[in-house]
Amino acid sequence: MSTAAQTPVAAKGGDGEEGKKPPRILRGLPWLVWRQHRVAFAVCLALTAAGCVHMLWQRGSMVGFLDHARATSGVELRGVFELKYPDSFENAMALMSMVPVVAGVFLGAPLIAGDRERGTVQLVTTQSVTRGRWLAVKLGMAVLITVVCSAALSAAFTSWWEPAHDLVNGGVWDADNVFFNTGPVPVALALLHLAVGAALGLFVRRTLLAMGLTLGFALVWDVALSGYAKLAFPSPRVLVNPVEQGQPKLPEGAVSHDNWTVDAHGGLHGFGTCFNERTPADCRAKGIVAERLEYFGYDQMPGIQWTYAAFVLAAAVALLALTLWWGRRRPL
Repeated sequence: MSTAAQTPVAAKGGDGEEGKKPPRILRGLPWLVWRQHRVAFAVCLALTAAGCVHMLWQRGSMVGFLDHARATSGVELRGVFELKYPDSFENAMALMSMVPVVAGVFLGAPLIAGDRERGTVQLVTTQSVTRGRWLAVKLGMAVLITVVCSAALSAAFTSWWEPAHDLVNGGVWDADNVFFNTGPVPVALALLHLAVGAALGLFVRRTLLAMGLTLGFALVWDVALSGYAKLAFPSPRVLVNPVEQGQPKLPEGAVSHDNWTVDAHGGLHGFGTCFNERTPADCRAKGIVAERLEYFGYDQMPGIQWTYAAFVLAAAVALLALTLWWGRRRPL
């Protein structure tokens, strides 16, 4: 009596060839990190794609509207624009201001705190993976997702805002809702909040507590610390008029920085020094001979933003490096 040797039957596709799984882009520890945080990463990427599509569609609609309005004689463009588009931009700017908060609270804070709270880090680091490599991959993946999402959203919003920069927010581009939501600034801010969230998660070891503290940092930054953007501004440009000509006119696209009055010796005095006088002769009787306007031109905006973003990015990189250094040298 003979026994039939049992051999495994190879899975075959419809063409008779052995079935093959599609190749994975990520392998090893990067794949594990993606699997751990795939829900948060995927949601961020999906929301980013939806936001970019919406803003680019709005841009196309707005550019067509502006071209038609500018070609129509007798149309007061600013008034028509403020009737049609202010709510769209206000909503978009509010959503853009949430990008750093989301990066810090929902990506940064749970990144390390979750593994410490569940004890996953002990399991991972016993599988021939060092703490330094584990931390570097975790932080690297989160940084990559943050840069991709924030850069895409910033590029889409900036391309929507630029054709109407002299109309949105009254043309005041140094206001927080414009300055912090365009150009490189959203990317730098998102990375800073991510770094803060990751660092807090490493130190406090509790996910909800780390998320709460990161949210608190975001609120403090928004209320108190973000105003230090002015420190990154270059020296303002200056226009001076004789007192008889009154205040100099602000150039198109520029934003006012400060107003002064000037005496015969070149000394600067507050704008109110010659505010109530009825005639230029009255001002000269008080020693005031000129009006001085300090302003920033629209062409200075990119340089100001990149300078500010560089300071913020340096702080983010330093904090990420500190987190990596501390995590490698202290028990987790």
